[in-house]
Amino acid sequence: MFTEKDTEKLKEQLDEIYVELISNLQENDLEIWWSTPFYVNPDEYEFRESYDLFNGNCGIILFFLTLYQSDGNIDHLRIVNKGMHRILNADAVLNPKFFALYTGLGGVIYTCLKVFEVTGEYFYKEKALELTLSNRQELTEGLLKTDLLSGYSGNLLMLTLLYHHTADVSVLNMVNLLMDRLITEARISEQGFKWDYSGSKKAYDSMTGFSHGASGIAWVLMQVGAYFKTDGLIYLAEEALKYEMQYYHAPAKNWLDLRLGPHRLNKPDVYQWKLQTFLPEMTDVNAWAHGAAGIGITRQMAYQLTKDKQYEIDCNNVLKRCVDDLEKLDRTDFTLVSGYCGMIPFLLNHGMKTKIVSILAQARGFHQKTNSYNGYISCGCDDCGLLSGKSGIGYIILNVLNGKDMDSILAPKLPKSDKKIIFEDKYGKNLVKQAIFSKYYKRTLEKLNAVDSTFFDAKDINDFKIKLQSEVSKISSREIQKVFDLESSLVNLWKEHKGYFSFERKNKYWQKIAEESLLIRDEALMESTFRLSTHVVIYHYNKTNDLDILLLISEGNGIKEVQVGVFAAMILNAIEKKELKGVELVESLQSILFNENITEKSLAELQDKVVQQIRLLIKAGFVEVFGLTG
Repeated sequence: MFTEKDTEKLKEQLDEIYVELISNLQENDLEIWWSTPFYVNPDEYEFRESYDLFNGNCGIILFFLTLYQSDGNIDHLRIVNKGMHRILNADAVLNPKFFALYTGLGGVIYTCLKVFEVTGEYFYKEKALELTLSNRQELTEGLLKTDLLSGYSGNLLMLTLLYHHTADVSVLNMVNLLMDRLITEARISEQGFKWDYSGSKKAYDSMTGFSHGASGIAWVLMQVGAYFKTDGLIYLAEEALKYEMQYYHAPAKNWLDLRLGPHRLNKPDVYQWKLQTFLPEMTDVNAWAHGAAGIGITRQMAYQLTKDKQYEIDCNNVLKRCVDDLEKLDRTDFTLVSGYCGMIPFLLNHGMKTKIVSILAQARGFHQKTNSYNGYISCGCDDCGLLSGKSGIGYIILNVLNGKDMDSILAPKLPKSDKKIIFEDKYGKNLVKQAIFSKYYKRTLEKLNAVDSTFFDAKDINDFKIKLQSEVSKISSREIQKVFDLESSLVNLWKEHKGYFSFERKNKYWQKIAEESLLIRDEALMESTFRLSTHVVIYHYNKTNDLDILLLISEGNGIKEVQVGVFAAMILNAIEKKELKGVELVESLQSILFNENITEKSLAELQDKVVQQIRLLIKAGFVEVFGLTG
């Protein structure tokens, strides 16, 4: 418990926020609403209506609902009901364009369910179901991203909550569909699984963090897995957290913020896509949305579920990082999404009462000077939003006063299931592994005798590879071994693949170099040096014939297999072994193609053929040129 003096100060701060929110509301006979600032350019904003949880009216309604829950003041319930009346009759809700949990219709449905839980008013539960069934495709298939804040994993949590309250079969089918999407779209990495590797995110790799990254997805998987008693989803969650650990930076006690805005992409060697290029700017962010404070929320839950000591170690490191940041207090952002107050949910579970009181006191002092909780944006004085503005500070104060077990939108929980096991073994651990591992060894498994799900009881894709190799060895089939070796090479490339955005940036560089190379004269080209492009691997699937090759091409959407003709294979084989000038390449091919002295005419024809083939390979992106002579 907080001291009486601290509690009194927190209540005073809450009252100040309440008065400000009341003074900013707009009201008619049936409705209450707030205006939301929208930037029309970097230096100018205007007011519009927003209904999302992030910075719109649903988020502010959650504050007043929580306030009503806390003090039972009927006027706060009046504000909730009139606010919801406005929201539920708005054209943006009746004809929605956005569907995610924090930034779209998913948040409206979630808010309806929360109002139902507090008030028992069946109207809100029925409205939640109606909105869901009217937009079922958009809520499940329409979202490209996977993440908690703006992707379909957030909706999986919301739909599971809706199913809990309605037991509606159509909702359960939607839940089922999103579970299947998470399994289907999971992709291997150097360790663990990742999502959102398509063009939907501009990041170095699939992101870390609670709002847009692995921790948020893992949070949903753990909540839904525990609700439906499906250990396969818990396994997926742990694999997401293993992936995220690749980007834990021990010196900073933080996970890297992998977002790459324009300022990070201006570096001259960005095309090489090396982590060290971006690292200095990736360790700073520590907030609810990105960095240790949000990631710690998921790792607390992981420790509660699994008792794995590594998660306890992670939480201790998060705590140290948060304490370090709070001792510096060198930023002027106190919002929930990106500021110091977003650290409170994690700190609350560690009994850091003095730190929490200090954060909120600093937030109060900053607001008294600026009328804002975020000094980095000009609209802060007009932002009443939950994650981005004033109602969020009031909301977190209510969380603090009501205790750590309170359900919060900052860490949305599912109730315990009172239903029997629904999915039986469909999402059991081995079946989930089978669905993922078999994607990478599809051809090998097709050639083997049928295997049941127990065969997939492997720790990870590396362990499964060892198990599969043992099975292949028993059969002693050269054909099956060749297929297995090829798929193993593909697996190695998938592990290194950093997603669509990395290749988008690399391609700009490659195309520029290719265009410059193709413009130079044949004589100058022959004096240039050639090498295999960095995204191309030559796979020799016939050990007795060097020309029997397959090109494995890493590109934005994955790995492509390309066959080439004999002459192209000869050139590619030669420059794979050693970087060669054009003239050296001709000499190399001359020794292979001609057993005796070559005539001048034949040599000229060979040179012409090499130049033509090299130009085709450069244009295709298989060969790079460096050391151009003009």
